[in-house]
Amino acid sequence: MGMTYSFSRVTTFEQCARKFRYRYIDGVQEAFQSVEAFVGSQVHGALEWLFLEHMAGREPGTEQAVARYCDLWDEGIKETGAPVKIIREGRRYEEYRLEGARMVEAFHKNEFSRDRMETLATERHFLVELGGKHSFQGFIDRLARGPDGRLCVIDYKTAKRRPRRFEGKDADQLRAYAVALFKEFDDSEEIDLVLNYVRHGAKFDERIDRRSAQAFEEVLARRIEALEDSTVFPPAPSRLCDWCGYNDICEGPRPQGRPA
Repeated sequence: MGMTYSFSRVTTFEQCARKFRYRYIDGVQEAFQSVEAFVGSQVHGALEWLFLEHMAGREPGTEQAVARYCDLWDEGIKETGAPVKIIREGRRYEEYRLEGARMVEAFHKNEFSRDRMETLATERHFLVELGGKHSFQGFIDRLARGPDGRLCVIDYKTAKRRPRRFEGKDADQLRAYAVALFKEFDDSEEIDLVLNYVRHGAKFDERIDRRSAQAFEEVLARRIEALEDSTVFPPAPSRLCDWCGYNDICEGPRPQGRPA
């Protein structure tokens, strides 16, 4: 295919090959963005702003953080390329806006004000070669260095569901980021990976060494090769179909019991 891969591209293919085709091969724009995804984007923007302010020597207060989130929400609603859609009936935009504001408020009070790690970068882009032939890129929410000097990759999640430990797709995403960082930082033999579920105030972490990252690189390369070997891209109906911005053009059957 000659494309540059990312972890989200790989997992999109594994979850629904038809969605992958629409987005990455056909280049079709989604008809809408779910309000849950929109809230997540604005919360991420507010957290990024907090750490950038701190890197610049400023210490914004809780009210400033919430105000920044509200500004990002208002700007996003005006500028988004696709409508922001409420999927769950009976809920209003203001409820979701308030949910995000509460997440930012709690994060500032309980975590940001107590954080002692050195932030090296936010939304840090990387582009590396996997398995000697696959171009792979990503954006790290926050790259930091702990008091012991060890690199730390932190990813902020706003979903309502969270695991009980460092596992699943979210964990694999950070392992993929570690693969890229080990290629860049020759002097690092271990990297700390942290999943921060902001809505719940819960963190899960793993320390990965260079050998484990190399083993995961092989697994990730095989997952990309399975994608490249695919010649058909069938839909995979699930409970997530209502949140998919392609459900107006997808001919796949909707899950039983869900509205068409």
